[in-house]
Amino acid sequence: MNSITALKKALLISVSCIALAGCSKKENDTPPSPAEDLVELKPVQKNHVWYYFNGSDFAQTDLPQHTPEVMERPWTESTRIASAASAPTGERKAYALVNRLGMLSFNGNEVKLHTDASIFSGVTADSLVFSEGKPVFYLYRSSFFNTDFENSVSAAVQPSRPFLVEFDSAANLFFPLVSYANLKLDDDQQIAGYFWDGKTWACSAKKTVDRRVEFSYFYWEPNAPITSLSPALSSSANFTFKSSTEEEYRTLNMPRLFNSAPEDLKDLVSSIPSEFSFSVVWKNSEGTSPVQYFQQGSGGVPLNANASSSEKYVAAVFADGTTYIQTRGEEEKNAAFRLPLLPAGYVYGDFAISGDTMYVAWEQSSFYKTGRTGFLQVQLAAVLSQF
Repeated sequence: MNSITALKKALLISVSCIALAGCSKKENDTPPSPAEDLVELKPVQKNHVWYYFNGSDFAQTDLPQHTPEVMERPWTESTRIASAASAPTGERKAYALVNRLGMLSFNGNEVKLHTDASIFSGVTADSLVFSEGKPVFYLYRSSFFNTDFENSVSAAVQPSRPFLVEFDSAANLFFPLVSYANLKLDDDQQIAGYFWDGKTWACSAKKTVDRRVEFSYFYWEPNAPITSLSPALSSSANFTFKSSTEEEYRTLNMPRLFNSAPEDLKDLVSSIPSEFSFSVVWKNSEGTSPVQYFQQGSGGVPLNANASSSEKYVAAVFADGTTYIQTRGEEEKNAAFRLPLLPAGYVYGDFAISGDTMYVAWEQSSFYKTGRTGFLQVQLAAVLSQF
């Protein structure tokens, strides 16, 4: 693209309202930023707002570290943004799936939280995708991290315990679509993960036998649009099944070499040196399962990133806040900037863009446990006007 040169020379804008002289300085055990050589401009007016989760809702705060302390929990049991994405239908809407709580819907600067205790209590919610433009996610119980699993397994053993759930943005309600029973899974089995290519669902199911975890793999397709299904009205006859193998499932989900990434993604981060190691999870504009790409540099700990393509923007956000963005349309623009520096032990996560507003998850993370969590709202138009 003829704008690649502009990206390579992009300046680093601080989104923070205070000077971040230490932005490029990280702890010794922290991977280097992919954009350390970019120049910081002088601080600009405040163009972001911090939010945190307080257990039952979200609230505004001045800084993540000033939010109330919470007990650290395994990430599968924590109230945190598990997945986020922009709607693939060309609308301004975007969504963030909040584990153990509900769904955030974004419409420009407007943020709403939708909850349903009957759906989210006692289960882990993950992997937001879109079917016919409608948000769909899956539920499971983690027997590895959940110390109360054996005592609470009866809550998960239900004839219609949901596997896939739709969020209806018009009604602001959650509707189970497919149950574990629909997929011919036993009461003690859980879906460990899936990959959806827009037509076929590839699933990994697991169960514990004598303290040993056993996995099985299979493909399935609904014989009708997925969002028209209901566990109570469907049976296994409404689905087409095919067995799979561990190798086939791993091939679908394992990281791929970065040189095979879509051109949009490669162009976006083309200024990152080849010796820099990073892993990026890429969401396309169709709303199917994301694909992970990996660049093996000359060593060091790889830095993780999330990236997505939408009607107006292509963007990538690294865990340290380094952000690459490209606008689409008649006035194409490439920019690189860094989100406000987080305290040690905090990272940025998944993100979504609604209109000209970007929402980025943040969390306090230590290995597999999570503490404080929330999200950052960024006014992209204000940031990009500095370029």
